[in-house]
Amino acid sequence: MTETTTKATRRAVPARLMEATPSVNGIGYWLLASPIIFYLAWLWVDIFAYYSPIPWRWLDLVLGAVIYWFFFVLPVGYASHKLVTTFPRPFQHTGWDVQPLEAVRPAELYTVRYVFTERRPAPRDRQRIGLRAAQGWVYLEVAAIFVGFVVMIPLFFSALDFGFGR
Repeated sequence: MTETTTKATRRAVPARLMEATPSVNGIGYWLLASPIIFYLAWLWVDIFAYYSPIPWRWLDLVLGAVIYWFFFVLPVGYASHKLVTTFPRPFQHTGWDVQPLEAVRPAELYTVRYVFTERRPAPRDRQRIGLRAAQGWVYLEVAAIFVGFVVMIPLFFSALDFGFGR
């Protein structure tokens, strides 16, 4: 009996990256990222109100929320979106649509290695900047969940060592 082995070859295909940011308002992205944003807003507004010399609490809350939104939420979200879309290969093309410039057969779809020849970001308008910031916060939320999952494993075992859960 003859045993034949076939070695999978990876074909390099030139491709274009098109930004996959939809041109809608993006309220769904903000809702996905809302747990971390609301928790940090609550923390920030409380700290801001505690140290503020303004005697009216309602004004402290409004000013703290506006400062939080414009000086923290939008820049950090936009920066995380920029970071993730700058490195498309390690983040599995997140934020990009891959358009191959050569035909790819369905049988080799998962073995093709795309070589990016150009990137085409979406137009930069005010609505899309907000949407990019929202997507960036979703990326941060996913990273927080992943890091929390990884960190909880040794915490679980150390809690068992101290007798918790028995």
